[in-house]
Amino acid sequence: MNKDVIYIEPEDDITDIILKIENSKEKIVALVPPKKAGVFRSIVNIKLIAKAGASASKTVVLVTVDPSIIKLAAATKLPVTKDLKSAPVIPSVDEEDEPDDTTEEELVEEEDGTVETEKDAESLKPSKAEKAAAKEEAEEEAEDEEEDEDEEEPAKKPSKAKKSMKLSGNKFLDWIKVHKKLSIFAGIVLVGLIGFLIWAFGFAPAVDITVAIKTDQKNFSENITFTDNLADENAKEGKFYLEQKKMETVQEVNFDATGQKNRGNKASGEVIVFVYFPFNIKGAVAINAGNTFTVSGLSYAANAATTLSYDGDGKSGCDNADNPTELTEIGCKVSAKVSVTAVEPGTKYNIGKQTSGWSTNAPVSVYSDNQMSGGTDDIVTVVQQSDVEKAKSEITSAKEDESKDKLYESIDDNYYVIDSSFELKTDVAAATPGVDEEVKSGVQPVLKATTTATVYVIDKVKLEEFIKEKADLADDQKIYDVKDIYIENISEIKKDATTKLKAQYFLGPKITESEVVDKIKGKGLGDAQREIRDIYGVSDVKITPSYPWVMSIPGDSNKVTVTFEVKDQDGNEIKEKDENESEDNSDESESKDESKSEKNDSDKK
Repeated sequence: MNKDVIYIEPEDDITDIILKIENSKEKIVALVPPKKAGVFRSIVNIKLIAKAGASASKTVVLVTVDPSIIKLAAATKLPVTKDLKSAPVIPSVDEEDEPDDTTEEELVEEEDGTVETEKDAESLKPSKAEKAAAKEEAEEEAEDEEEDEDEEEPAKKPSKAKKSMKLSGNKFLDWIKVHKKLSIFAGIVLVGLIGFLIWAFGFAPAVDITVAIKTDQKNFSENITFTDNLADENAKEGKFYLEQKKMETVQEVNFDATGQKNRGNKASGEVIVFVYFPFNIKGAVAINAGNTFTVSGLSYAANAATTLSYDGDGKSGCDNADNPTELTEIGCKVSAKVSVTAVEPGTKYNIGKQTSGWSTNAPVSVYSDNQMSGGTDDIVTVVQQSDVEKAKSEITSAKEDESKDKLYESIDDNYYVIDSSFELKTDVAAATPGVDEEVKSGVQPVLKATTTATVYVIDKVKLEEFIKEKADLADDQKIYDVKDIYIENISEIKKDATTKLKAQYFLGPKITESEVVDKIKGKGLGDAQREIRDIYGVSDVKITPSYPWVMSIPGDSNKVTVTFEVKDQDGNEIKEKDENESEDNSDESESKDESKSEKNDSDKK
C-alpha cells in the first residue's frame, strides 16, 4: 500500500500541516519534521494532528528520533518510526526514553517512497478503540492545554495559540476562522472581481460601426416653369414658386481727396465795352450780369447788366458830350464802363490795364484802362467728383463677396440658391465732406453707400420631390444629395415661362441605422461585418469595439452606434440628408407656403 511522505518546512504552522494531511490522497501519511520543529513540541499541536488524521480516516505517522516529539506522540498514541523503511509503532512511556544513534537526516535519506509489505501498512493503522480513545483524550487535553497555556508555556502563546484553535468539520469555515485578515481581503477582491465582470460583460460592451457607402452620380435635365403666385406651385409637375431673397447693407469706405481749391479773395476792376451803330439806324446791345470778359486766360464776370443803345438820329444824336458816345466815320460809337470781378480767387488775377487781347461772349468790344486788384491766394484740399466715383467702384468690387456671403448665410437650408441669379447694386448716399468741399487737415473723407444683394431661391424639399419623381428610383434606392443646380436664362424668366433645370444627384442604397442594428444584433464581429458588407451599395465596414474583450454585437441597440460615410465616385464625402429632418422640413415648408399664400392674397387685395 502506498504512503504519502510530507516534509514539514520550518515556517509551516499547525494549520498548514493539517491542510496537507487533509489534502493527501493516500491513506498513510508520513510526516517528516525539520530540525527545528517548534510546532511539534506542543501537546496541543500533536493532538490536533492526531485528530485531523482520524477525521480524515488517514493514518498519520511521525518520522523522527527526537525524544521530545516521541514523548508527545506516546501521550497521544500517535505512531512513530525512526525511518521510512521501519515499521511504525505507538511508543510507550519506556520506549520514549530509549536513545537512538540514528540522526533524523539519515532517516530521511533512506526514504524509498513505499511501505515494504501490506502487513507493515496495516500495522500503522490504530484500532477503532484506540482512535476513539485518542480522539476523546485529545479533546480533553486540548481544552486543558488552552486553559493552562499561560502557566506551562508562556513563551509559545502569542501567535501560535491563535492558529491552534479547534477545527470543526467544515474545512472551509475553519480555514476562514484561522485566516481572518486574508479572508477579508480575499472577499473584497472577490466582490471587486464580480463587480468588474458584471460591468465588463453587462454594461461596458458597445461598438461603433462605420459604414462606407459609395454613390452613383447621375445627371438631371428637365423642363420647368415658374410662378409668382405660391398657390399655383405644383412640384410634381415641375412648376415652382420662384422667390427672391434680398439683403440691404449700408457700407462705408474712406478715400483720399485729390482736389485743390483757392479760397482767397477775387480781384475786381472795370472794363470798357463799346459797339458801333450805323447812322440813322436805331439799335441797342445788352450786357447781362455774369457775362465774362477774358484776357490772357483770365476771366472776369460782369457784376451788373448794362445796355448800349443809339436812337438813330443821325450825327446830332451821337454827338452828345453827356453820353459815352463818339462820332466816327463809320457810325456812332457807343461805350460804357462795366464793373467786373474775377471768376476765381488768386493773385494771378491782379493785372494791369490791357488795351487789347480781350474776348467776350457779348457782342461788344472790350479793353481796360485801369488795373485789376484785390486778388489773394488760400489753397485748400477739396473733394472732387472723380474721388467719389473711385470710392464707389471700390465698394462695388471689394464688398461683392462679403455681401454675397452674408446673403447666403441668411438663407434657410430649406432653399436651393440659384447662384447665377445673384446680383449686387450699389446706391451711393453721399460723401462727407461733399464734392468741392474743403477737407480739413487730418480728416479723411468717407463715402456711405447702400448695397442691395439679391438672389432667387427654390424650395429644396419640393425641388428634390420633383427630381425623385422624374428619377424613377427603385425601392431600395434613395438620393443622398443634389448639387450643381443650374437654371438656364434665369435673368429672362417670366411668369409661366418654360426653362431648363439641370442638376446632378447622387444615388445610393436606402439603408437606415436601425436596419443595420437589427440585422447584426447579437452576432460575432466577423459575422456582423460580413452581413453589412453584403448590403447593396456598401463599400466598406469598420467595427470598433469599446474594449478588447468585446467579441460580439451587443443585444441592446442603444449600445450600437452606426455612422454612414457617403462618398461620390471620386471619394469626396457627401453629407447625408436625414430622412426625419426631410419630413420636418417638408412640414415646415407647407407651413411657410400657407403663410406666403396668405401674404400674396393680402397684397393682391
